[in-house]
Amino acid sequence: MSAEKYRMRRVPGSAVLVRGWGRVPGAAVAAKAAIRAEGGQMFSITLRDILRRHRGVDVGDFSYGSLLIPGRADSHTRIGRYVSVGPDVRRIGAAHPMDAPSMHPFWYNPALGMVSADADVVRSACTIDHDSWIGANTTILPGCARIGIGAVVGAGSVVTRDVPDFAVVVGNPARVIRMRMSPAAIEQVLAARPWDHPPSEAREIVEELGQSTAGQFR
Repeated sequence: MSAEKYRMRRVPGSAVLVRGWGRVPGAAVAAKAAIRAEGGQMFSITLRDILRRHRGVDVGDFSYGSLLIPGRADSHTRIGRYVSVGPDVRRIGAAHPMDAPSMHPFWYNPALGMVSADADVVRSACTIDHDSWIGANTTILPGCARIGIGAVVGAGSVVTRDVPDFAVVVGNPARVIRMRMSPAAIEQVLAARPWDHPPSEAREIVEELGQSTAGQFR
């Protein structure tokens, strides 16, 4: 595996595109071209800079999928490394205020000009941790603060609470149906932390883990 091929990339001048994205004519189109030139979502530093600066979303290396489309993940979302996200996934960080006389955004969203900034609803944070897989058409609601390392969220799920490391959850609301591997295997993977390494090194770690944990997957 070529270390040069499997690396994060940034094209020259991308900082200008990041600053101008969404407000300077042509900057968004140029930024999309830069992201393609950098190898797409999985490898693009420009995309990660845009998400962090303009959307409040932090994305680790080699992650990809629909949550990396600006606007699909609300602010205060942190996505770890090597995360796989299916199509049409949405992370929602706030809910309408059910304990108020009216739930319309006129009365809580300061961007609409009717109320001050301190009237805004609480916008929650959520971490989608390393090497997790979020299936297509999943909705992650404000009650979920963390989707654990190596977790799997089945397609079409509605996630309302935290998901443990290496758990498989499905449904509406999403519930744990099993763990991906034995406690001993989980301990080995957490100790090895392959997601902390670039692909050329992580491959060797994953292969060794595959041999040492054989028969411990469920």
